[in-house]
Amino acid sequence: MENQQPGQQQQQQQEEEQPQLIEREIEGVTVIPPPFIQDPINSDTNIIQKQEVEPSTETRDDTSRDLLKTIHCRLCDCKILTPKNAKLVEKQITLIHKKQSNTAEELKYMWFLPDMFSFENIAFSKDVNATHKYLTCAECEAEVIGIHYISSKENYVAHDRIIYK
Repeated sequence: MENQQPGQQQQQQQEEEQPQLIEREIEGVTVIPPPFIQDPINSDTNIIQKQEVEPSTETRDDTSRDLLKTIHCRLCDCKILTPKNAKLVEKQITLIHKKQSNTAEELKYMWFLPDMFSFENIAFSKDVNATHKYLTCAECEAEVIGIHYISSKENYVAHDRIIYK
């Protein structure tokens, strides 16, 4: 590596960091995993520190922090989550605004769901860098409302990107 140019070293380092697609055979059928997409959040992304207001006590139980209202998409009003299926947590997560967006927000108030089957209507992006998927409304798919971590299977929906009814 000492004889390589700086650009070649960086390219080789990026190639080493990329997850490998492993072909495997399952019950006699060769399975090739789908390709991963690159995370749109990179050094060119404009990240905004959002000054959020904590969800009101009408939306959450003060003691258990359970969701008390139904969560809907703020753009098309599709029902995403019903009461008692999520807990309010404070976790700093950076989410892009929309597909092909060059801006993202750092958000901290999230609704945590340990099980992806608790959603009423949700859409998942393709795997992003083999670590996570973005969550969006299943009807309009207009903006990113949360994130799903592949290894832990944890789901987080941003309080600032939804409405309550």
